[in-house]
Amino acid sequence: MASHPIARGIALAIALLLTSPARAEPLSPGDLARKTEGGYFTGLPLAAFSTDIGVGVGARAYYYRNGRRDDPRFATTPYLQRVFLQVFASTGGVQFHWLDYDSPRVAGTPYRVRGQLVFGRNTNSNYFPLGDRAQTPLAFPGAVGTFDRFRDYARAQQQVDAGTTYAKYDQYDLIKGLAIASVERLFLGDRVRVLGGLGFTYTHLGDYTGRTVDALDASGGETTATEAPTRVHEDCAAGRLVGCAGGRESWLRLGLSYDTRDFEPDPNRGVFLDAAFDAATRALGSEYAYVRVLLAGRIYWSPIPTRADLVIAARAFAEYQSKGTPFSSLDALPFTEDSRSGLGGHRTLRGFRQDRFVGRVMAASTVEVRWTFTRFRLRRQRLALFAVPFADVGRAFDDLGSLSLAHWQLGYGGALRASWNQATIVTLDVGHSAEDTGVYVNFGHMF
Repeated sequence: MASHPIARGIALAIALLLTSPARAEPLSPGDLARKTEGGYFTGLPLAAFSTDIGVGVGARAYYYRNGRRDDPRFATTPYLQRVFLQVFASTGGVQFHWLDYDSPRVAGTPYRVRGQLVFGRNTNSNYFPLGDRAQTPLAFPGAVGTFDRFRDYARAQQQVDAGTTYAKYDQYDLIKGLAIASVERLFLGDRVRVLGGLGFTYTHLGDYTGRTVDALDASGGETTATEAPTRVHEDCAAGRLVGCAGGRESWLRLGLSYDTRDFEPDPNRGVFLDAAFDAATRALGSEYAYVRVLLAGRIYWSPIPTRADLVIAARAFAEYQSKGTPFSSLDALPFTEDSRSGLGGHRTLRGFRQDRFVGRVMAASTVEVRWTFTRFRLRRQRLALFAVPFADVGRAFDDLGSLSLAHWQLGYGGALRASWNQATIVTLDVGHSAEDTGVYVNFGHMF
């Protein structure tokens, strides 16, 4: 086992974590000198693209308040307050409208307040086989054999046979409203955070079975046909899934994190360890009862700070969810800073489709090398460009008893990123896998 590449990577990560400085780090002298005093707005039109969502357009506007340089918090917080508002829609059927607030040290106290309001819709939300079944080759009932490449699989699904098609076999229509509020208490020089919060979501699910959908005729031309039973329809009818009717989820969230990063939006050094626990209960008005536990760790290391602006960044996480979790929420990854979803897609396993690997137990790891190769000013704005090669590995399992180092999925590639006034990161990532290639334009480092 010790000779396995994943085992060696885990051992290296543990060694680096144990030797990392156990104190809250201030900004580096260079970053502190570049940090903008007072408050400022940033924002730009969104012209996003990814393999999962198609071409997206919208806008995101940020307001940052950094305070004055003589404030002790100026050198140790990324900002005193940050608000952003996003409006976004894509040709792939995605809407994601988001209002987010973050205040790291409210009125100079050791409390951090966060809040999110989200409305989302994805008319092509993915549902692939869950857990260990996701390791099987791509296949659908109307096909002869299996498929190695996703593009061949998707094209075969779109064909019409006797008036029906499997074009939407792996998709359903998901509408979700979400509200989350949390308070963090800082301890030990801001290194340790204890989080408490509440979350509420309402989900509406739409199945394409029996509907008229876009398809391809025998010559490859565009046409329409009746959708055959989808995977969601089959698994709900077989009693394999919880949450087929959608509805309310309300949960209590508890979290614990340990943070020595020097600058949250773009760290040069430090670690961030977090644990999150969600408990959905009917006592809070939820229609479902379940628990979710996530453990995660990240490390940032500058190996040659005097010679190059180079950062090695690594993240690993594992999650367990109980049997009562609705299938449409199984992809949730409730990191204490910012929830993600996956495995697959831009934030977890690049080079695979969003939610390609989902299960009650999920684990993944990523390594990125972030090289800032130039910094410059443009109309009083501070800009920097990064080159970022990366590798992601991950896997979903049925339960804890099926955990194994076998058959983990690998994605790899590179990114070009830009920082705007240090705190706003824009990224273009290209990820490859044995099954597919993904292109992603979005905001923020992956972690």
